[in-house]
Amino acid sequence: MTLLDVQHLTKSFGGLVANKDISFVVAQGELLGIIGPNGAGKTTLFNSIAGAHPIDSGKVIFDGRDITALKSHQIARLGLTRTFQIYAASGDLTVKENVMVGCFMKTGSRSVAAALADRILQEFEIEHLARSLVGELPIAAQKRVVMATAMGTEPKLLLLDEVAAGLTPHEVDGIIATIRFIHKDLGVTVILIEHVMEMVMNVCHRVLVLDYGEKIAEGQPREVVKDPGVIKAYLGERYAREHTTGTPVRSEFPKP
Repeated sequence: MTLLDVQHLTKSFGGLVANKDISFVVAQGELLGIIGPNGAGKTTLFNSIAGAHPIDSGKVIFDGRDITALKSHQIARLGLTRTFQIYAASGDLTVKENVMVGCFMKTGSRSVAAALADRILQEFEIEHLARSLVGELPIAAQKRVVMATAMGTEPKLLLLDEVAAGLTPHEVDGIIATIRFIHKDLGVTVILIEHVMEMVMNVCHRVLVLDYGEKIAEGQPREVVKDPGVIKAYLGERYAREHTTGTPVRSEFPKP
């Protein structure tokens, strides 16, 4: 079953075309990765899908409904939620209070939101941090709080924007485990933007590649990384060579 259908989406800022005629579908239960160099239009695509930017042309269908003209809060209430590349949780709130912010998308009751937050904190195994101020936590823990807050909205589709950026290899492994939990155990369809290629290779069913605002490739991860256009635009010969020979490569920015 198709959950998201993006049809010929184009978005410009003045004379700059950030997304040009992009089309793709995401099936319910899928985990899609979006990769590409900085400035390729990945975050703009997320913003356009999630209603933060009105698009110039095209259409976005979510769960059988045309959401092209809806505002971001309306889209979130339908079950499409996104996180942001820049840390977006409030450091002045506790971890539980942050997660409750997401829960208020579904309820106006503080007691119900608190109960939902407690359940989510237990699911994410961060209940011991409930009273901690988010701004005082390590960045990896903050990112888990951001994802937990997003889950408070009870999403059908979760858009994750570079949740592994700035983390150590061990912390990346923890984020991968959290994404798998959200996807497999909680049954949420996921689209992620990521530069950490081992995350993309390990968790994604399919990969979409953007360059200069256009889709240049789409397919299974191990096929996409062999695509000459993707190698030239983003990955670089070194990554492609080492990946082909089976040598593990950990790189946040594959192409120097």
